[in-house]
Amino acid sequence: MDDELTNDDHLRALAALEAVVQNNDSGLQVLAGGEHERPLAALLAAYGKHTLERVLLAAFGIEATMTRDETGQRVAELNGDPMARIVFLLADSLHHQAALAGDDLVTAKRIGGSILLAIHAFTDADDQDALTLLRALRNEALQSD
Repeated sequence: MDDELTNDDHLRALAALEAVVQNNDSGLQVLAGGEHERPLAALLAAYGKHTLERVLLAAFGIEATMTRDETGQRVAELNGDPMARIVFLLADSLHHQAALAGDDLVTAKRIGGSILLAIHAFTDADDQDALTLLRALRNEALQSD
């Protein structure tokens, strides 16, 4: 599965996560996608991996402006960290769930819920904070268009 995400993918995934926070099943149905779009479960799994990797990079202070040696040292720390390995395992398990789910929106909603729980674990955000974060991420995606 190609995990490359377009801006449209980001926006669709963020809208789906907002629908999960709000328990809006009809919103998820609208976002389910069409014939030429990635199934929602697969999109959320890819978005979750992308987002959790960004959170880990920030948590370990890995930035694009670092020297190669600094980056290598921090990446080694990240790869050796048990919690980071659990995050990698979570992202991998979301992909496996998505592969089995196909177009099943119940599973897509559960994948979205797992992503939100992982974000909560890192940020200690409640649902209102999560909505604020999702809106900020949506604005970031819109500005990069």
